[in-house]
Amino acid sequence: MPDNHQHWPRFIAFVDMNAFFASIEQLDSPEYRGKPIGVTNGKTGTCLITCS
Repeated sequence: MPDNHQHWPRFIAFVDMNAFFASIEQLDSPEYRGKPIGVTNGKTGTCLITCS
């Protein structure tokens, strides 16, 4: 059985450990405070920018 999957030569990941963007969303929207949230890169949400 042939392997039809292409492998990436490398993978680069950025981790926002201080959750800056999630903190801003919680400031702008008090109903999100104290809840886990994730911020994506737009309507398609293909990349998680940050979370809390």
